[in-house]
Amino acid sequence: MKRKLQTRFKFALFGCLLVFQLLPGAGFAQPGNNLCTNATLLNSATTCTNTAGTLVNATASLPAVASTCTGTPGPDVWYRFVAETAYPTITLSSIGANFRSAGVRLQLLSGTCAAMTSVACVSSTTTPLSLNTATTPGGTGLTVGNTYYIRVYAPSGTSVSSGTFTFNICVTDPVGGRVEYSRSYVNITKGLNGGTIDPGDILEMRATFVIFNTTSADIIDSLAYYDTLQNGAGLALVASSLATRTNEGKVYQSFTDAWDSDAGSRHQITGTDTAIRINMGSGATASARGNLSNTSLPSYYTSTCIIMVTYRVRVYAGYNTKINFNSGAFTYRDRATGVLQKVGFTPDSLIVYQSPGLCPNAVSVTNAVGVESNGTFGAPASGSSVPLTRNRGTTIYTPTYTYATFATGGGPGDYYYGITNNTSATYTTVNTWGKPDASGYRVFGLWDIIGDHTGAANAAAGNPPCNINQPVSPSNPCGYMMVVNSAYKTDTVFQYTVTNLCPNTYYEISAWFRNICYKCGCDVNGVGASSPGYIPLAPGDSSGVQPNLAFDVNGIDYYTTGNIQYTGTTPTGSDANNQWVKRGFTYITGANETSFTLTIRNNAPGGGGNDWALDDITVATCLPNMRYSPTLNPTTCTNNEITIRDTVSSYFNNYVHYKWQRSTDGGTNWNDIAGTTGVGTPVLTNGEWQYITSYQVPPAMTQLSNNGDRYRVVVATAASQLSNGDCQFTDGISIINLQVMDCGFPLDVQLLSFNARLQSGHGLLSWTTSQENEPFTFQIQKSTDGINFSTISTVNSLNRPQSETNYYTFRDPDAAGGKTWYRIAMVSSTSQKKFSRTILLTADVKDFDLINVANPFTGELSFDVASSKDAQVNAVLMTVDGVVLKKQTFTAYAGINSFGIKNLESLPAAVYLLQIQGRDKTIVRKVVRQ
Repeated sequence: MKRKLQTRFKFALFGCLLVFQLLPGAGFAQPGNNLCTNATLLNSATTCTNTAGTLVNATASLPAVASTCTGTPGPDVWYRFVAETAYPTITLSSIGANFRSAGVRLQLLSGTCAAMTSVACVSSTTTPLSLNTATTPGGTGLTVGNTYYIRVYAPSGTSVSSGTFTFNICVTDPVGGRVEYSRSYVNITKGLNGGTIDPGDILEMRATFVIFNTTSADIIDSLAYYDTLQNGAGLALVASSLATRTNEGKVYQSFTDAWDSDAGSRHQITGTDTAIRINMGSGATASARGNLSNTSLPSYYTSTCIIMVTYRVRVYAGYNTKINFNSGAFTYRDRATGVLQKVGFTPDSLIVYQSPGLCPNAVSVTNAVGVESNGTFGAPASGSSVPLTRNRGTTIYTPTYTYATFATGGGPGDYYYGITNNTSATYTTVNTWGKPDASGYRVFGLWDIIGDHTGAANAAAGNPPCNINQPVSPSNPCGYMMVVNSAYKTDTVFQYTVTNLCPNTYYEISAWFRNICYKCGCDVNGVGASSPGYIPLAPGDSSGVQPNLAFDVNGIDYYTTGNIQYTGTTPTGSDANNQWVKRGFTYITGANETSFTLTIRNNAPGGGGNDWALDDITVATCLPNMRYSPTLNPTTCTNNEITIRDTVSSYFNNYVHYKWQRSTDGGTNWNDIAGTTGVGTPVLTNGEWQYITSYQVPPAMTQLSNNGDRYRVVVATAASQLSNGDCQFTDGISIINLQVMDCGFPLDVQLLSFNARLQSGHGLLSWTTSQENEPFTFQIQKSTDGINFSTISTVNSLNRPQSETNYYTFRDPDAAGGKTWYRIAMVSSTSQKKFSRTILLTADVKDFDLINVANPFTGELSFDVASSKDAQVNAVLMTVDGVVLKKQTFTAYAGINSFGIKNLESLPAAVYLLQIQGRDKTIVRKVVRQ
């Protein structure tokens, strides 16, 4: 770095230096004046551009300042600067001939105007003339931050009234060694599978320091790392975990916690805060900081030193606690510049967050990422002319990496990324070349030759490398992916603000990753994985630094992937054995949150591995599961009411708002059904929150013209979102398709009750009817999926008109396996037909529960009771004020029982309470009369 200097009455321009002239009568200091009071000088540092000038008719400065140069100072000119490095070089160039013949003197002074001290002096009769403070005087250098003075003069008696007395002046700072540093962490507890941070997890905090090979002597001394764990901030130091490590994570040097003979220590300060200090490098002790060069160990191919300072912490904060971990700093001095620096880290934070991982239920097909072809990075258009484009081009969502293409001779190097559909160097679709590959087909002779992940028939294997000489087809999809050759420091790989999100909604944030290098390791001694003597990270592993990514939402880390291993087993054929892996978590938006910034950050240093592919970034809604009953194709006779139900179940207890919709055109258009909007009351059942909503299709909608009508339930996390097309959700596959049959005249009989239970593993059905004024038969129908039913037996009616109630039973001769559904079809002699509701039998009935409540209801309130034993059930319908309206007693058998309270047509539309008592348990549900 060079700096501009300026004398009095001259002005600096950006990027250039005006040449200094001492004009007659306008000297730096005139007789009788103090030389400093008349100085108007520049202290800023920049590159100087020299321009010619002339020193004319100058006189010596007063008061006089002695010189260590030869000869008595004569006409002179002064400059001052602030030392920004310890070893700047002061250079006079383009010195005029008369000035040279007189003998040019260049003097450096320190102190103040009243008491200056000569630091060094050089003279010459040639040009240029330099004073290097690294060697003169004695190489002790300057004090950074102090002001120094430069005197340029000719010997006393020199006349400068004519002739050439020109010169240019520059102060040039030495170029320091290139260093990088960064901060990250890995979740040790979550291992290779990754995850969010839970209380009790052990994290390894890492600070990476890199020294590059830029000059012949890239030496950093006075190197140390400092950090403080604040009491109450959520992280506690794990004893005996202080260490330095290689970039692969292998321990290079361990330290005890005590202040003793090694270079690491921790101690308590400010009450209970924990201070950590590790002096690093050669010569480091408990009280002395050490030094490292670019060739020091741990070495990256003997030219760059990459070292991590690490310690482990236990997380003791509770869920949803944000923890800042941006404290800590390196201190070091660059020997080339002599500058001592303290460098900290960009503020960062993590959150203790409970997540089930990926969406445990269904995932919406709508991806909210919105950019980069919804996270897939796109593909050549179908019908594109061949050869297809192999390198897609840049992305604006990768802020810290530089784009590079895959081409003959290589691919993206460290600090670079590519977007491609074929990761070969010299183009090929063959991926069985050896490793290392002397033929040049593999990038660096080592990388896998693969295609992208999007739409792959085998998600783990991914797609084959694109054949750019064939058109796009299902067997040659040629989609693009992003490939990253990680930087030596941890940094951002992908960042985008996702918009149009729904408040209070769970989203799966995920992506697919693939470690693409089998033999990319470089051990602590700088030996590559393909060379003899290489020390692998683990037995049989040579991939070196394994990718480890962090997912960050709005500046807070929520999830880390864990180390992504290379899963290929042999050099030849390993491409086919290696796999893509999906990593991600579930995030819930805030009550008013409709956007967030998503960042995917490289959480491990590069150098000797950490080469990976990224594809199919997803931000997709976690949907509840919907199970419709009695079947997805319920059958009813014309003019018959039929009740349909939906069991809404989800890992998350937030999709409680619902409405029913009907489609009369095969599902193209859907219309809300009036009066069906409601709020479910989920109950935790077998690890899922469940509630049931039902709709009683009225006779007016069970005409032959309604055959094929479709019904579905739409859910949302808030009532206002039910009308928001982006934030309402439904099961797009499981939709009720109503089947309406002409069963002739209605049967003059009513099915009063229908119950079923398991008896010694067989279904035992019982039902009752009202007065039977005509003969008919009961078809016993059975299903193993709740959709497709078959008749397994026929029972004749008793045909007793005088009997007010008729009782029937049937025992299924075949043992029930798993879940079994039963229903009864009553068929008259003229083929008139009426169906019962459907009952599910399963051996997995726990205790006593109320399920399948018809809500809202009209003339009859139907409900099912599940019981693990035979029990008497008391059902009470009351107002919300506790006034009993109806009370009825039923017998529930072990299994699932269907009951109903009839003759409710006269009740006004309102909210009521249904109370069910049985087995020493009382259950109350809100129901609505519409």
